[in-house]
Amino acid sequence: MSGHQLIRMEEVQLGGNENKGNLMMTVGKLLFWTDLIFLAFVYSSVKSGSLVYPLWFLGQGALALTLLIIGRIKRGALTE
Repeated sequence: MSGHQLIRMEEVQLGGNENKGNLMMTVGKLLFWTDLIFLAFVYSSVKSGSLVYPLWFLGQGALALTLLIIGRIKRGALTE
């Protein structure tokens, strides 16, 4: 019985990074999609002289890309 529990514990420990990677990729994708909403305001913001929306757009885009890259690395290949 303890042998089966040991194998199960090892499987759970190995799958932790995959779950974290998937979560990070999901959050990154959501940030990219919400970033597209701010893209609609970038032109009017620059035209009026404010840089709030362009900076927000760039910052959120960089964060989303970072989460996608780190999540992809943590998740690893889908076929092993």
